[in-house]
Amino acid sequence: MIPTVVRTASSASFLALVPHVLECTPRRSLVVVPFADGRSLGAMRVDLPRGGPAEAESIASTVIGMACKVASTDAIVPVVYTDEAVAGDSGLPERALIDEVVSRAGICGLRVLDALVVGPDAWACYLDPAGAAPGLLSEISDAAARVPDGLPRTDQFSAAALPAVDAEAVEWVARLLGDVDDALGRPRDRRRLPLARRAQADEVVSLLTDPPALFERAVTATGGMRSPVIAALAFCLERPSLRDVALMQWAADVATGDAVLRAQTAFSAGTPFPEDLARPMWGEGERPDPERLRTALETSRRVAAAVPLDRRPGPLSACSWLAWAQGRSSHAATYAEEALRIDSQHGLSTIMLSLLDAGRLPEWVFERPTSPAERGSSRGSRAR
Repeated sequence: MIPTVVRTASSASFLALVPHVLECTPRRSLVVVPFADGRSLGAMRVDLPRGGPAEAESIASTVIGMACKVASTDAIVPVVYTDEAVAGDSGLPERALIDEVVSRAGICGLRVLDALVVGPDAWACYLDPAGAAPGLLSEISDAAARVPDGLPRTDQFSAAALPAVDAEAVEWVARLLGDVDDALGRPRDRRRLPLARRAQADEVVSLLTDPPALFERAVTATGGMRSPVIAALAFCLERPSLRDVALMQWAADVATGDAVLRAQTAFSAGTPFPEDLARPMWGEGERPDPERLRTALETSRRVAAAVPLDRRPGPLSACSWLAWAQGRSSHAATYAEEALRIDSQHGLSTIMLSLLDAGRLPEWVFERPTSPAERGSSRGSRAR
C-alpha cells in the first residue's frame, strides 16, 4: 500500500477527509478523530443519542475512554453528522453532546483541536463565537474533489450490504452444495448423482481435504473465485470448528491455520484447546495485517452473497468477526443481526452481538500503527 498523506488547511478540508478515514460517509453519528503529535490515528463512530442527557453523558464517556486507549493520543476532534438543520435559529444541534465530549476530554487531559457539525444544509464549528455564519457544504465537496479517489458515497450501514450476485449463480451454488452433502453422505446418495454433477461435487470435496490450503488460496489468489471454491468455503464457514480455523488463519498465517486445525481435532478427542491459539478470537494478541483482514472480509462477503439464504449465517458470522477485528463494529453488528434473522440460535453471531453490545473491540485496534504504510493509509477503528 502506498502511503497517502494529505494536509488539511481548514475545517472544511478536514471534514472532506473524515469519510476516507471511516471508509464511509456517516449519518446520524458522532465521530471522534484522535490525534498524536498532530497526526490523526483513525476515527471512531457511534450513533447519536436518542434519549436524554444521561445517554449523551454515557456516549461521551465511552468515546473519550476509547480515544484514551489509542496509544499516544493527546488531542481529539469530534464531528457530529446530523439530519437536523445547522443554519437554523435554534442553535447548533447536539450541543449538549459536544459539551459532554469536550468536558470529558479536558478531564482526561486531551486537547480539543476543533469540534464540528455537518447537517443537510451547512456545516459549522461549535467553538466559533456565537453568531458566526455556518459554512457551505460546497466547501467540503470542493475539498473532497482534491482528495484521491473522491468522497465515499456509502453510509455506515449501506457499506455493509452484500455484493450483488446473479440469481442463477446462487441457484447453481445451492445445487452444488447439496451435491457435496450427498457426496459426503451415504454411498447410495453419491451414486444417484449424475456423473457430471458427481465430478463437480468431488472437486469441492478435494478442496476440503486441506482446509488451511483452501483458506490461504481464498486470500492470496488473484482473479475471481470459481464456484467450487465458493462452495468449499461456504461448507467450511457454516461449520464452527472449520470456520474458526479460517478466522484465526486469516488473522495470522497458514501455519496458524494448521496449528488451529490440529488443536480442533485434539479438542474433539478431549485435549484442552491451547490458550495462545484462542486469544485472537477474543481480540487479544498481535495486531493482524489490516490488508489481509480486508481481503478475508471481502471473500466472506462474496461467499455469503453467493449461497442460498438458509446457508448464509455461517459466512455472515465470519463477516461479522472480520469486520469487528478491523474495528468496524457497525458493520459487524449488521452482519450478525442478518445471520440471526435467518437462524435465531446461531452461536457466533450471538456472541458477536454480545461483544458489540458491551462495547468490546479487539485490543489491537487501539494500537498506533507502526509502519509508514499503515500510518499513511489513515485506517482507523470505528465504534458502533
